[in-house]
Amino acid sequence: MNNLTSFQRKLVYITGILILLIPITWLGMPPEPGADNRVKPGSGGKLSQLRQSEELGETSLGNVDPTSSTMNLLLLGFRGIATSSLWMEAQDQQKRKEWAELDSTIKSIVLLQPHFLKVWHFQGWNLAYNVSAEWDAVADRYYWVKRGVKFYIEGKDRNEKFPELYWFTGDTLGKKLGRADEWKEFRQFFRSDPDKEQYPNGIDPDVKVYGKEDNYLEAREWFLKANEVVQTYKNRQHIMAEPLFRFYPARALIDYAMALQREGKFGEESRASWEDAFNEWANVYGRQEFECPIGTIHMELQEDEVAEWQAKDAEEPQEVRRYLNWVARYQDMCNYRYWRSRCKIEGEKDMADAHRDLFDGEEAYRKADFDTAIETYKRGLTKYEAMLNQYPDLKDDDNTIEEIMVAHLFWRDCLRIVEGAEPSDDEDFPLKDMWIKHQNRKPQMMEEFQRRQRR
Repeated sequence: MNNLTSFQRKLVYITGILILLIPITWLGMPPEPGADNRVKPGSGGKLSQLRQSEELGETSLGNVDPTSSTMNLLLLGFRGIATSSLWMEAQDQQKRKEWAELDSTIKSIVLLQPHFLKVWHFQGWNLAYNVSAEWDAVADRYYWVKRGVKFYIEGKDRNEKFPELYWFTGDTLGKKLGRADEWKEFRQFFRSDPDKEQYPNGIDPDVKVYGKEDNYLEAREWFLKANEVVQTYKNRQHIMAEPLFRFYPARALIDYAMALQREGKFGEESRASWEDAFNEWANVYGRQEFECPIGTIHMELQEDEVAEWQAKDAEEPQEVRRYLNWVARYQDMCNYRYWRSRCKIEGEKDMADAHRDLFDGEEAYRKADFDTAIETYKRGLTKYEAMLNQYPDLKDDDNTIEEIMVAHLFWRDCLRIVEGAEPSDDEDFPLKDMWIKHQNRKPQMMEEFQRRQRR
C-alpha cells in the first residue's frame, strides 16, 4: 500500500467503500412507507424484514409517528429528564387551569413515551375525570370526557397489542357517560353531540367509532375488541383476573338494560335488552372455557352436563367435587349466579311492571300529586315483594336495596304530607323486612332521596 500513489490509494478506499455498501444496503435498507404510517410487508433490507417477521420493530406495535422517533434521537440520553420535566409541567398547568397548554404538553409527553402504557392510562383518565370536572357547563364537561376517550383511542392506534387500551376506552364510554352525576345529559350528548357547529349531524365519528346509538353498546364493542386482542396476540392484560376481564361485553349489555330502566323505559325494548343480556351472560360468557389447576372449566353447566357429573359422582366423587369446587370459585369471582338470576328476573313482565310503578310514583311526587304517588308506590312495592319472594338472592343486592329504600322514603314522605304520619314498624306494609333490616343505610339513602327531590 505504501508503494501506491495518493490517487491509487483513494481508488482503493472508494472501491472498498462501494464493496461494503452492498451488504450494508442489503442488511439495513429501510422499509418502504405504506398506508396509515405503516411499512409495506416484505419491503426494506434483511434486518427490516426480520423485524417485521418477528414483530420486533416499532411498526409491529401500531401506527408510528416519525416526529416521536426524531425527538428521541435529538434528545439522546436526556429523554428521561425531558419527560419528567413535562410531567411536572402538565400537573402545574392543570392546577393553573391552562387547558390549551396542558393539551400541548400531553402531546409532547406522548411523543417521548409512545409505548409506555401508564402514560395513556393516566392522562386519558385525567382528561375524562379530573379535567372534565373543572368545567361548569355540562357540554364542556362532555367535551373533555370525549378528549379522554379520543386519547385512549390514539394510544390504541400506537399500541395495537395492548388490550388494556381497548378496555379503558370501553370503560370510559360506559362508566363515565352512564354513571356520572350528569349521566342523563351525557347519554343524550352521545346520541346527538352538542357541538352542532363541528358536528351538524350530531355524530362525532372519532367517538362513535362503531356507530352504536347508545354509549353502553359502543362500550361493548371495545370490550369485545379487548378480548379479541388477548386471544389474537396471546398478550395478557394486567388490569384484573381473566374471568373478570372477559365478562365485560356481557356486563355492558346488563348496564344498557339497567340504563333503559333508569330512563323510564319498561316496555318491550327494556325486556328484550334483559333477554339479550341473559343470553350473552349464560350462553356466551358462561360457555367460555377457562384454564385452572384441574384443566378446563366453564361456568354454565347445562342439563346434560349436570346429569353426566351426577352419574360420575358415584364412581369418582373426589374428582367431581374438585371440578364443581373450581366452577364455584370462578362463579363467585364474577358473581356469576347473581347476575344470571338478575337478568332472568328483570326480563319478566311482573318485574318490569314493579319498576314502572316505582318510577311513575316518583314522577307523581314531583308533580305534587301525592295521592296518586301513594297508590302507585304501594302497588309497585307489593309487586316487587312478590318477585323477590321468587328470587330471594336478590334481596342482598345493593341496587335492589337502594331502589327499595329510596322508594320507601318517597312513599313515606307522601303519607306524611297527606295523612300526617307514616306507617310504624308494628304495621304491615310491603317489603317491611327490608326496610327494617337496612335502617343502617337510611342516612345514605336519605342523601339520594334529597338529591332526587331537587331534580
